[in-house]
Amino acid sequence: MKKAVALLLAFSMVFALFGCGNTDTASGTAGTDTAGAAEGSAEDPAAADETTSEVWSDQAGAGEVCGDENGKYTIGVVIHTTTDFLCAKYKEYSDYLGKAYGVRFNYYIIENFADETYLSAIENLCAQGVDAIITTNFSGTAVLQGLKTCEQNGVYLGVGWSQIDESIRDQVFASEYFVGSSYEADFDAGYEIITSLIDAGCTNIAAIGYEPGITCHDRRWEGMMQAFEDHPEVQKAGEYRGLEFTKAVEDFLAADDTIDGIAITLLGIEYCSEPIKSAGREGQVKIAFCDLSENCQGSLDSGETVCAIGGQYVDIVFPFVLLYNALEGNPMEKVEVPVNFIVCKSGEEFANYMKYLHDDGVYAWTTDEIDQLIVSKNSEASSETLLEMGANYSIEDTIARHGE
Repeated sequence: MKKAVALLLAFSMVFALFGCGNTDTASGTAGTDTAGAAEGSAEDPAAADETTSEVWSDQAGAGEVCGDENGKYTIGVVIHTTTDFLCAKYKEYSDYLGKAYGVRFNYYIIENFADETYLSAIENLCAQGVDAIITTNFSGTAVLQGLKTCEQNGVYLGVGWSQIDESIRDQVFASEYFVGSSYEADFDAGYEIITSLIDAGCTNIAAIGYEPGITCHDRRWEGMMQAFEDHPEVQKAGEYRGLEFTKAVEDFLAADDTIDGIAITLLGIEYCSEPIKSAGREGQVKIAFCDLSENCQGSLDSGETVCAIGGQYVDIVFPFVLLYNALEGNPMEKVEVPVNFIVCKSGEEFANYMKYLHDDGVYAWTTDEIDQLIVSKNSEASSETLLEMGANYSIEDTIARHGE
């Protein structure tokens, strides 16, 4: 019955595609500007600068498959790319898990974060006949609509990198096809970004964030704003939320030559270093941000970056464990798992992150450890352990478990 419904959905979607074409646009509202930074356009993805397009709209991973190609189960993953520093490691981890547990992963690459884009992805994956779906950064109340599609197709759903909106939480958790979710300490990360710049001596800080509408970035922004409120001795040079991050940095620096810190809710080095250099402000402007990259080592070593926060590739583990147990007929208690970020404030800390958590073939939890979370392998397995893992996640905890 599930396959028959999937085929019917596939035919209907083919006709819809011929009739409608691809009309998805980016979500959210235009960015705000209080210090001369150009506004980003949420209605026109083409307005994003080149770096933004390169990092956030990379389609190279579209249609990729990993894990066990002949696996017993197929899990679809809705994500924006598989080629940047974070998502490539996320996919590598899923490949490792899939091969160990007989699961095939189908990656569905989305071009933007609009609710309609997520819902279309879920419909497409259900039409392909997947057994379960992990959707990343799925924010707002559209989760309910996506879950309804999953229920109609007998497909389990887990959410990663995003909290379920409080207004719909009870409804979502009541569904037999929702298994649980995981999210990072985004508010705390935003707060840490500002306080780390203050600790580094910055007194006039520009705040930059992704356009409103994505829960993780919204929470980071809220954390940043709270830190400004708690530290009135520090001046906020201005705010920008949109898509043209590099131009925003350029405009901030051009408008105010006393800016000595830039706080950004996403990839800081990629958007900030060149504008700082072009403005002749090297050594005068420090940056702090979320999302690690291969460039963190040099920037932390030089002192340009005072705080880089990331390591959230491990998020895959939590919805995977919940989904796998449900597929095996052993559902765990549904939970939302808060997961720590890794905070790097020195080159040494980033080097340790790479060595113990991110290098090829290195993972936060091995399959031997994850076996203890699989009910068919360990009758004592419980969601409580997932909560403990998220709370304990750190470089130090990984070293303690895996040894030097």
